[in-house]
Amino acid sequence: MTSSDYGSLDYRNVRRIKLGRFEFDTWFSNSALFLPTEPELLAYKAIESGIKLSSSHRKRLDYDELKKTWIDTLHFCPYCFKYTEDSLQMAKHTAGCRLKSHLPGKVMYFDGDSTIRKIKASRHKLFCQCMCLLAKFFLDNKSIFFNIDYFDFYVIYKVLDGVSAPMGFYSRELLSWENNNLSCIMVIPCYQKQHLGTKLIDFSYCLSRYQQMISGPERPLSQLGRITYLRYWSSRLCIEFLYGSLTRFKVVTLKLISAKTGFREEDILMALDFMKSFLETGVKDPYTIHPTTHYDDDDDDELVLLDEQYRLYIDKSRLKQWVIDHQIKDGQVLKRDRLILY
Repeated sequence: MTSSDYGSLDYRNVRRIKLGRFEFDTWFSNSALFLPTEPELLAYKAIESGIKLSSSHRKRLDYDELKKTWIDTLHFCPYCFKYTEDSLQMAKHTAGCRLKSHLPGKVMYFDGDSTIRKIKASRHKLFCQCMCLLAKFFLDNKSIFFNIDYFDFYVIYKVLDGVSAPMGFYSRELLSWENNNLSCIMVIPCYQKQHLGTKLIDFSYCLSRYQQMISGPERPLSQLGRITYLRYWSSRLCIEFLYGSLTRFKVVTLKLISAKTGFREEDILMALDFMKSFLETGVKDPYTIHPTTHYDDDDDDELVLLDEQYRLYIDKSRLKQWVIDHQIKDGQVLKRDRLILY
């Protein structure tokens, strides 16, 4: 099934989500739900089937009625993501949810604060399907919910009220022709602002480097995903240029930077441009396609980015200012000795 099989909505059909003790608004619609009154039909098909076809005027009135919110509050289990409209039913389920004590998948990272578990969709299908359905309320471009056998999910857990709770995830397609290391990423809104998305992104690069791959996320990125990635790439590049393996170089290539970071070349250029680190004034060199400044070999703040078709100059003082402005610390996002890769 493709995204078109789930229908298309231009309004938020569920107003709010209740997840354990948290309650928050949805951001987008989700037409891939099943309702208890019609368990065999996708919800949008069940509702549309009730529209009478007696006249154009009646159809328009019925469609206007259809566009009202289907569900005011949808309750999700904070441990397995099963959902229902019935708050009492959910309270009963949550109290005895099996996944409170029997976590799915295998541990691939644990640092005492957070845990990342690899969960194969082919083995834990219902858990992953329900998690994808929840994600659709916060990702406009999410399009796969049920046919997920060829995906692995990496889920980040933290202890909440004495129980390990899944707070975010990223998925990875097993048969990716472009060698993407990430297909979709989402941190549940009530758990955001804990750098969980950054941890998941860092883990995805740790895993792809362990597998000896130069990789990156699948396109297109959501607006929030793009900002998260640009900040991550920028931070890691600053650390490599100022404190890490690229510190001693005066001339670098995209291939060298890519080998040191595991980032794709186009992502490196995007991040450097995002930080406004390129020097743009000066006379155009006839052998380059970009105007550049005169390179001063004695200036420690100038770095040459050389490639087959162009030469660019990077102002390292702007990278230093980026580190100060964004309070970037010289260190790894994840503790490398706590990774369990295979």
